[in-house]
Amino acid sequence: MKGNLLVEWLPFSFISAMDLINDINRLKEFVANNKFCLLYIQAPDCGLCSIMLDKIKAVAQHFEKLSSTRAELLVVPEVAAEYLVATAPTVLVFVEGKEVYRAGTFIDTMELGQVLEKWNENLTCRP
Repeated sequence: MKGNLLVEWLPFSFISAMDLINDINRLKEFVANNKFCLLYIQAPDCGLCSIMLDKIKAVAQHFEKLSSTRAELLVVPEVAAEYLVATAPTVLVFVEGKEVYRAGTFIDTMELGQVLEKWNENLTCRP
């Protein structure tokens, strides 16, 4: 089965935290259409990716304004070229379509939390 079929037809506002998006165009739309978002890139059968996914989800759930999703490198190989990803797992944070944070392999969740908190506060202060 090709990914989560429910995600294929839902509008972006209904995509729940960390669902898989298995199409490069949908990923680009997700980043463009969400003011504050996180993209988690993983590889199949990657133990570290599974462990880090749980940790990233735990951090991301604390930020109500943050939209998050994930993609698999082997299912969407274009993600590597589009976002210059050379390793899995990788986490990317975007604000208004611009990358503001990147981390790969052993992702420091404390640092990620601090970055998300900073941007969450900055976006809260904006009109």
